[in-house]
Amino acid sequence: MIYKSKPLVKRTVRGRGEYNDASSPDGNNVIFNTYRFSGWKLGMGKLENGVVSDVQKWTDRSIYEYEARYSPDGSRVAYQEFNWGTRDVDIFIADKNGKNAGHFVKSADGDRTPHWTSDGKSIVFTSGRENGYSIYIKSITRREAKKLTTESSNDFATSTSKNTNKIAYLSDAGGEINLYTMNIDGSNKRKLTANLDSVKFTMNGYEDSGYWAMKTSCPPDGKQIVFNIPYKRDMGLFIVKSDSRGLKQITDNSDTDMSPFWTY
Repeated sequence: MIYKSKPLVKRTVRGRGEYNDASSPDGNNVIFNTYRFSGWKLGMGKLENGVVSDVQKWTDRSIYEYEARYSPDGSRVAYQEFNWGTRDVDIFIADKNGKNAGHFVKSADGDRTPHWTSDGKSIVFTSGRENGYSIYIKSITRREAKKLTTESSNDFATSTSKNTNKIAYLSDAGGEINLYTMNIDGSNKRKLTANLDSVKFTMNGYEDSGYWAMKTSCPPDGKQIVFNIPYKRDMGLFIVKSDSRGLKQITDNSDTDMSPFWTY
């Protein structure tokens, strides 16, 4: 089944989309990437009746901002900043109103796509700090990050379950992009898209620079995972049950479909 969609908010800068949206736990606000504030920034708007309105610049910082995600209690937001001067990509945490931003984790090779664990005590993220992308977890209160994936593949596009101790992610193990899950401690890794041998989820020109465009998202009830991957020269959205059954393509068009997010 191919699902119809409608825009929550229309772009305001020609040639620049708006993406990486995430809703607040109470469902009242949406935070997303936008170019309407001179460069890639985070905008926040009110969500009502399927429409986002009253969009405001979320922080007063000059650095490019991406990939915002609310903490489970809605009090804080984790996001990544890109510094044009140093070329660093680091993860920050700020209050829900965009104030008091501070470093959460920093490395020489980029830390990306932060997602809170369900208890709000740790953040799962992707990092390129060891010759390729791997997945890490770091407590809010501790300095050291723990590496969860040690394979030679690129593992990325993390998301966390809102009610179970599971992580969803994508991996290019074997030369094709597939969806996996694992426990919050890195154990019990499982491929959910093993029956797609004929589809060939190869990078197709998305090597390295295209990893940022692929995402996963776990739903509140933990039953299905939505993700996007390169498919037939375009980015398409797919959905699959957490037990690997019922894989469906939910968008099929000539456009790029990206940054899926399950609302609370």
